[in-house]
Amino acid sequence: MASSGQQASPLPRGRREFVLRSAGAVLAAGAIGTSRRACAADVVNIGALYPVTGSFAQIGQGCVNAATLAVQMVNDAGGIKALGGARLKLIVSDVQSDTTVTRTETDRLISGYRPAAIHGCFASALTLIASEVAERAKIPLLTGSSSDQLNRGHRYTFTPFARASQFAQAQLRMARLVSDKPKVAVIFENTAFGTSTSNGLREQAPAEGVEIVLFEPYSAGLTDAAPLINKVKESGANMLFPVSYLNDLILIVRAIKQVGLDIAINGGSGGFVIPDFYKNVGTLAEGLLGVAHWNHDIDADAQAVNAAYQKQYGEFLFEYAGGLVAQTFMIAAALERAASTDPKKVRDALATLDLTEGHAAMCPGGRVKFGPDGKNIYAHPVGVQWQHGDLATVFPAADAHSPLLKP
Repeated sequence: MASSGQQASPLPRGRREFVLRSAGAVLAAGAIGTSRRACAADVVNIGALYPVTGSFAQIGQGCVNAATLAVQMVNDAGGIKALGGARLKLIVSDVQSDTTVTRTETDRLISGYRPAAIHGCFASALTLIASEVAERAKIPLLTGSSSDQLNRGHRYTFTPFARASQFAQAQLRMARLVSDKPKVAVIFENTAFGTSTSNGLREQAPAEGVEIVLFEPYSAGLTDAAPLINKVKESGANMLFPVSYLNDLILIVRAIKQVGLDIAINGGSGGFVIPDFYKNVGTLAEGLLGVAHWNHDIDADAQAVNAAYQKQYGEFLFEYAGGLVAQTFMIAAALERAASTDPKKVRDALATLDLTEGHAAMCPGGRVKFGPDGKNIYAHPVGVQWQHGDLATVFPAADAHSPLLKP
């Protein structure tokens, strides 16, 4: 609980209220020099960098909820046994969907708490900044971000899930489920997430037998998607790949309905695979396809965690949040192996993990082992489809838990 932590440093009122609303999360800047030895025996600080205000707030708050649940699960199971049952303490910092704030908050979190490890942010533009700061400070960072730019030249960044280029390949292969001769329109926001994912689509399309008939960037934060969708209509495409976050996706799907365009859609990842998408577009989502690095039906552990999350928060455990639960257990496994809260030792322990069971391994394929670049060598995405208000894993066959409904 927040009341069990150190006294919080002065913060703007809105952010202070956010912290008090987040059970188990504490934002503080206590005197670390005098408390470090005690913390090693009693609690282990885990940093959490997520946007709970700004344009990514819907996803960010869900991640905080999942992180809180995951920490509770570890602590209820006896904490970190190699450290005498030390309990995890979640240190949440709101990066406010802003790259400048992300840099200052990552630095503040590290200098104020020296956490054993950090997880965050999920949005590639924010994670790229956070990973730079964490790398300089030599603090391990685990992230659900899919940008292929991560890990390059880094030793402290770990990515347990699929890369953007893998998402692109999965989308292209799923296009063959819809048509023998896919003609795809790609529209993408001009951010790190949109650019890396769309470039992967364009580069890999010829090898997958997919023709890209429109490749159109746009500035994130649409106010009117109709001009963009009219270009899609004029292109002659029989499938659309929008690479966008939630708010833009909502406008895109509604615009497709408004202009009367009959086209199959694979919305990829981002905002497409979170509950708020369905809440906003309703039955327009039914049958639409997407790609995720995690889904709540992938194994029995994921299904059990999803049930607990759904009971508490009233919606299914979505991609980034569910992957975050797995990341928390990966950190716990590394702490057990390291038997230390020293970030370098935790980093070295993460680098040698080979997990095939339990919550830490609840990833597509069921195995986590990091290569020299910090990428999980077994990571791959899954194809999902909106079915009856829920996301069902439908691709590839080895991971599918529901049959594909023809879009």
